[in-house]
Formats: sequence, structure tokens, C-alpha cells
Amino acid sequence: MIIKEIKIKNFRSYYGENHLSLSKGLTLIIGDNGDGKTTLFEALEWLFDTTGVNTQTSHISEKRKSELEIGECDEVSVSITFEHDGEKEIEKSFTFEKSFDETVYTRDFMFKGYFIEGAGRNVISGDRLLNMCFEPVIRKYCLFKGENELNVFDNDTALKTLVDTFSGIRQFDELVEMTSNFEQKSANAANRELQNDKKVSNQAKELNTQLNDALNDIKNIKQELEQKRISISEFSLKLELLEKNQETSERYQAIKERIKGLTDKRAKLAGQATCEYSTNLLDKQWILRSFPSIIQEFSKKVSALSKEKRRLDKQETERRAKEAGERETISKIQKLANDAVPLPWNLPDESTMKEMIDDEICKVCGRPAPKGSEAYEFMCNKLNEYLAHITAEANKKSGAAEEDKPLFQNTFINELHSRQIKLSGETEQEISNIATQISDELDFVSKRKSELAEVDKQLQELKTEQNDLLMQSGLSAELLDKSISDLRGFFDAKSRAESRVSVLETTLKFKENAKNEIQEQLSKLEPTSSMTQVYQRVHAAFEKITKAFSNAKEQNINNFLQMLEAEANKYLQKLNKNDFYGIIRIRKTINNSARIELYSDNGSRIENPNGALKTTMYMSVLFAISQITTLKREQDYPLIFDAPTSSFGGFKEDTFYNVIDTIDKQCIIVTKDLLNIDKATGQKTLDYDTINKLSCSVYRIEKVEPFNDKDLSTIQTVVKQIR
Repeated sequence: MIIKEIKIKNFRSYYGENHLSLSKGLTLIIGDNGDGKTTLFEALEWLFDTTGVNTQTSHISEKRKSELEIGECDEVSVSITFEHDGEKEIEKSFTFEKSFDETVYTRDFMFKGYFIEGAGRNVISGDRLLNMCFEPVIRKYCLFKGENELNVFDNDTALKTLVDTFSGIRQFDELVEMTSNFEQKSANAANRELQNDKKVSNQAKELNTQLNDALNDIKNIKQELEQKRISISEFSLKLELLEKNQETSERYQAIKERIKGLTDKRAKLAGQATCEYSTNLLDKQWILRSFPSIIQEFSKKVSALSKEKRRLDKQETERRAKEAGERETISKIQKLANDAVPLPWNLPDESTMKEMIDDEICKVCGRPAPKGSEAYEFMCNKLNEYLAHITAEANKKSGAAEEDKPLFQNTFINELHSRQIKLSGETEQEISNIATQISDELDFVSKRKSELAEVDKQLQELKTEQNDLLMQSGLSAELLDKSISDLRGFFDAKSRAESRVSVLETTLKFKENAKNEIQEQLSKLEPTSSMTQVYQRVHAAFEKITKAFSNAKEQNINNFLQMLEAEANKYLQKLNKNDFYGIIRIRKTINNSARIELYSDNGSRIENPNGALKTTMYMSVLFAISQITTLKREQDYPLIFDAPTSSFGGFKEDTFYNVIDTIDKQCIIVTKDLLNIDKATGQKTLDYDTINKLSCSVYRIEKVEPFNDKDLSTIQTVVKQIR
């Protein structure tokens, strides 16, 4: 199966239709984080999933979904065109539509396959065609996400599945089962005939009873022995990992403690890096931030008002004093000789006084009083006094005494002045300090935010370092968290299991010898019936055949593993050109699984190979499995990887891709390698110096800019063919 083309339509970030044409060898699909690398890999995973209808709305492009009008529909589809005994195609799709309540629902799921013959296409069920050309058991060894999934033996059934699929061992299973069945039937028939033979009947019955007891004992011992050996193997593996990775464990614990410390520090900083701006406006009187200038302006205006009030008060006082002085002067002028008592204010009356003034003669004494004379002025003053008394009497009657009212009847200006005095001094200083308090607190919060960002950066770096450590060591976080008491418990449990195994092995040998002696005694019995003797010979023959097939089955497994090792080491050497690579050994375990190990040429095991070497070791086994698949099935299959080289350095990446480029195997690698950072712009650009040394197909996938980093519906991945 050689994939020729991939088509993706409206699958997550792959908005609209997208096409990739693949070469028969290496195809590199290069993209940065978040550009859609994993989405491309998962689109193929979705296509190759034959478990049933799976129309997940999460598969729909958010950008396309946001564009739909009410009642409008479109489709999500992923398809591949491939070569497998002729050109074929499989396509998985479903329709999505926006309803009147703005809900998007799916329908019309289809999984179709096509046999392409010229311009015609014959339709077949997609899952059926896929399983015919790309069996599920094969797919297990073809799609890998990240470095952590590369170890195909990381489960108990992997070896059996692999051997059953590619070594033809199922034939031996059938033969062993068949001959074992015949051997058991022949044994039962021979024993039955022996027990019916008069000559050896009693001996046969007694020996069969002993044999059944021995066989039951052997069966129970073997079961317990297998359990104990599995336990010892598990304990040994854990102890081996803990002992030989002590430095890794200590480093892991140190990182964990630093993460805990930084997490605590982060929690504290997070509390300090917040500021309740709205609440502080009133609670801390931040609203008065701009009041110092207002207070100054208020003080100036109040001072001006107070000064103006005092000026007007003084002016009014002077006016009243002047009027009082004038009245006093008039009184003095009107003073009679010899301090005589003057006439009442109402004598003479107003009309008489006006008449005398007009005639310029005092008609009381008969003397002339020309205008300007003292007598004339006296008469005028007397008239004014009369008029003043009339006015005063009128004011008294109306209840008003205007001359006694103050110029400013209210105390508003005084109150403003008092308020200004209160706002000055300490109060003004406190309000002035609010600006400093706000500045100090905002500066404090800003610094805490900067520290928080730095702590987040350190935490991310530590978590990345922790994940890299787990990946490179091959250990689980749970195992690295084991304490010394757990380690001691492993030692004790292993020691107890080993002691028990020793006892069981001794007991088993004794029981096996006893069984053999009983069987030998049974075979030496000489029955009188010739037919019984025939049954004995048939049983003996089937017993030998069964042992032969059992031994052949075991030998077949060993031969398959040796072939897998040989092929894997060829690829290991290629993938680590001009570098140390070691020797791959695939060891069968107690539980009939297998372990991939790396050894030095001097026979010592390489306990903790670096990340790049471990990755190439696992990938070499995958290439070897693919090579064996091609030999056994006479069909090639692609290897599809998502970010398999994250632990590689730059030089290792160049060497790796150059080697993969020369291997006669279709290999599709989705990666963020071969991207350089432009220091001037901060943008990532393709490493054309390395790419130009390759002969493979190269694609660049990236997000369309601009986009809203908080809105998924603005994200769109575009595919560009570089070569």
C-alpha cells in the first residue's frame, strides 16, 4: 500500500479543501506548534478507524461552521488515493448543517472505497476495502504519535500479535493443539485398555491414580511457579530501573521539589499581583487622586471670596460710619444757642418748611434767610430731619430696619473658609499622599506580575525538563516517586518470591521424576491383549510428535526474533551514521512478551541510552517490522510519524532525514524540525540549506495570519508544497 494523495476538507483547522501529493519514499510535512501537524495525523487516524460511525462535531472546521447561514450545509471529509494491486481510494465523510436555533448537527455519515479502473470507479464499503489492503494488525505498526509510542513491545500481547501475524506460528499452534489432543486421547485409550486387561488391571489402576495425582501436583506447581517468576521479573525490572536510574530519580525529585517551591511562590505572587481597582476608588479613597490640585484651586477661590467679603464689609462699615457722621454733623449744625431745646421734629410741618425755603424767609422770627445763608441751611436741615423721621417711622411700622442688617446676612463664605482650613494641613497632606500610595501599589503589583511571569516561565521550563527526563529515562513518574521503603519492599518481595521459586523448582523436579517413573512403569506393563499393546505404541508416538511440535514452535519464535534483530540492527546502523549506535537485542520475557534492549559490542547492556539513540532504536525495530511485512505479505505499507524526533539536536536531525531519504520505504513524517528562527522578525522560516540536500517531497503547513489567538474560528491551516 503506497499512499499517493491525501485530501482533507473542513477537518478542524483544515478549512476548505486541502491536497498533499506524496512520494514513494520520504515525505516531510513541516509546521510549527499549533500549525496543524497533529491535526493532520489525527485526520488519518480518523480515516483508518473502522470501529463504526464517528461523526464528532469537534472534527468540524470552526471557521467554516461560523460562516454557515441558517439551513446551509457542508461536509467534513478525509480521503486517500493509494496503490495496492492497482489504484484505489477510501473516503470518510459526513454532512453538517446549521439549524434555525444556531445549532450545528451532523448527518449522512459515509465510508466508501473505490476500485479505480481508468475513468471508472467501482464502489465498495470503505472499511472493507481498508481492511483488505491495510489490515488492522498492520496499522498497529504504521501510525505513531510522538516518541513515547515508538516502543511497539510496550504491552503484554505485542510479541504474540507480532509473531502470530508474521511468523506463521499459528500453523504450529494448530498442530501442537491437534497432536496434544491426539496424545491425550491415545493416553486415555491406552490406560483404559490397560485397566481392562486382567493381567495388569490392578497395577494400571494404581499407577494411573498416582499419575493423575502427580499431574495435578505438577499443574499446580507450574501455575504457582509461573506467577512467582512473573512477580520476580516485575520486581527485578522495577529494582533494576530504580537502582540503575538512581541519578535520574534524584534529579526527578529535585525538579519536583523545585516545581513545588515555585508553585507555592506562584500562589503567593498571584495573590499579590491582583489589585481591586474599582473597590479601592472608595475604600482607599483613590478617587481623591487628583484632588490636591482641586484643593489648591478651592483654597485660592475661597481666599479670594473671603478677601472680597472683608473689603465689602469694610466699605459698608465706612459708608454707615459716614452716614452716622453726617447725621451727627447735622445735629451739631441744628444746635441752638444757649443749648436751647429745639422744636419737635414735626414742627414746623413739611409744607411750612418748604414754603419758608421757597420764600427764603423764616416766618417764625420774620428774618430773611437768603439761599446759602446759615439760616437757609438750617431750614433745609430741619426739612431733611422731618423727612428722615417720617421715613424712620415708616420703616418701624413695616418691621424693617435696613440700616441694622449686615451686608452679608448668611455665613456661606465663612463656612467655605472653615472647610478650606480643614482641608489644608494634615488633610491636604494625606490626600497628596494618595497619589504616592497608588503609584507604590501599582508599582508593587507590576513587579509581582513580572515575577509571576518569570515564575511561570521557570515552571514551564521545569515541567518540560521533567517530561524530557521521563521520556529519555523510559520511567514512569509513579516509579520515580517510590521511596526507600518501597525499594526495600521490592527487595523483600523479590527475595521471598525467589526462595519460593527455589522450593517450587525442587518440588517440580521431584514430581516430574515421579511422573516419568510412573509413565515408565505404565509403558513396561505387559498386557495380554495385543490391541492394548498397539494403544501403548500409538500413545508413545503421539507423545513424541507433540514434543517435536512444541519444540518447533519455540524454535520458530526464537528464529523470528533473531530475524527481527538482524533487520533492526541494519536500520540502527543507517540511522546513526557517523555516531555510536550499539546492538539491538530483543529479549523474550517471562510473561511471553518482549523487551527491546541496547547492548555494547563488549556484551554490556546500555542501561539508559540518550533520547535520540532510544528513538532510533525503536524506529529501527519499526522499519524492520515493516521490512518483514513486505517480505511476508509481498506488499509494502507506509510508516506515518507525528513528531518522532523531538529529542534530536540539529546535527542529528540533518543526519536522520538524510538517511530516511535514502531508505526504500514510504515514510510520512510530520515535524517541526527544519525551522529556523529569524532573529530580526522572530518568525520561523524553513531551513533550506538542509532541505535542499534532500530529494524527498516537502510540505509547509502554517496558520493564515492575521488570526485571533482567542477565537478558534479565525484559525485556518494552509498547505504549501515546497518540493
